[in-house]
Amino acid sequence: MLNDQLNTTGALLLSGVAAGIVFIGVTAVEIFARPGFDISRHAVSVLSLGERGWVMTATFIVSGILTLLCALGMRQALAGASGETWVPILIGLYGLGLILAGIFPAPAGLGFPPGTPQDQMPVMTPTAIVHSIAFMLAYISLIAACFVLARTFTGLGTLPIFYMAMGVLIPAMIVLGMANVIATGVAFYIGAIFGWLVVAGAAIVLAAQRHMALAS
Repeated sequence: MLNDQLNTTGALLLSGVAAGIVFIGVTAVEIFARPGFDISRHAVSVLSLGERGWVMTATFIVSGILTLLCALGMRQALAGASGETWVPILIGLYGLGLILAGIFPAPAGLGFPPGTPQDQMPVMTPTAIVHSIAFMLAYISLIAACFVLARTFTGLGTLPIFYMAMGVLIPAMIVLGMANVIATGVAFYIGAIFGWLVVAGAAIVLAAQRHMALAS
């Protein structure tokens, strides 16, 4: 029974790795496949608009569900250890934010989707406001998780330094993108990749620890 529980926990943890692969893989294809999309002008979230918008919508929702499963695995893996409460809560909130971002799409603007005037700025409709709140929920939770994970992985080589660095780099990308120091879409996408490194990295470390426990 213990072995079954450890195997289940490992599978839940690796859902976080799968979430990152799905999100980054799909967006990497859609960035080049969608007519009118320009990563230097548009955030990847607007890929949920237009004829193929369902692909990005599904990506947000599926990635979010997989992240919630990963958070459950983290709760089991960290039972009785540092971070057992806040790591799964914060990663779970990140997953919830992704799901909400999929259900409530970003506003059209700046020529996307095709047919939208090039000079049209995004209009903050109620749906767009919820999308923005979901974005903030996801990334505030993820940034906080970085610092909790840094403490959780104290004593595991350079992992604490990595998570502290991610806790600084992710908000830096958001700020630089909003200030247009780096092209907004590019900065946000880099921040998203960093975010998935945080989730997948923690999941892999915890899964490896579970595997070692199973082997012994």
